[in-house]
Amino acid sequence: MSLEVNNSCLDAKNISKKSIWDIFSHELMHHLPYGTLSVACALMLLSMIHVFFTANMVSAIPHVHDHSGSCGMSSGMDILFHSFHFTHILFAASGAMVTFYRYSKNIMAGVFIGVVSSSIFCTLSDVLLPYLAGELMGVHMDLHICFRTELANILPFLFVGVINGLIVSRWKDEHSESHSVSLHFFHTFISAMAAIFYAIGHGLAGFHEFFGIFFILMLIAVVIPCTLSDVVFPILWARMVQKK
Repeated sequence: MSLEVNNSCLDAKNISKKSIWDIFSHELMHHLPYGTLSVACALMLLSMIHVFFTANMVSAIPHVHDHSGSCGMSSGMDILFHSFHFTHILFAASGAMVTFYRYSKNIMAGVFIGVVSSSIFCTLSDVLLPYLAGELMGVHMDLHICFRTELANILPFLFVGVINGLIVSRWKDEHSESHSVSLHFFHTFISAMAAIFYAIGHGLAGFHEFFGIFFILMLIAVVIPCTLSDVVFPILWARMVQKK
């Protein structure tokens, strides 16, 4: 969750003077180091799990779908994916709201961007981009959209994320800055874990054969959606609300 305040570039007085590309490129450079460390740490953890617990964590059989369309928990990787994906939604909703409330005090508009932004970009980061990464590497992937099949599990995390965003947005700037590094790293780390566990649990069990390109594709899957979700879209929405 991006909580840092950069007075030289993204303060409330000067934000209206910045173009969308300026905002995106600036924040992309801030997200990239966190994303790189997060994906690297996630891959290290995944490698240890793969080596020591591969028999239990990665199932060779296809995923089982019940009559409701929900993806059956046929592998430990799938269970881990859902745990990190749901938690990622919580962080993303809070982060988008915190950014929005720096530039607008419209409570309902902030809740709206928290819900919509996390729904779109968590699905993009944790599911769609890992799915495309596997397909690009020639692996047949299983597409599973949690917002379509597991909404009852997602809604509690989304609700708590919104409440958390409302609370954190009331912190003083100096208080939020003191937590920015750790919170932002954890957000990108959770996103990286969700994306990687989705890829492994839904087709890319032989990830070690593509380790280099897999790292690059997962970095893209984490950094770009997190940048858009945390900063760019909340600021765009705040601009629109303030103009109205």
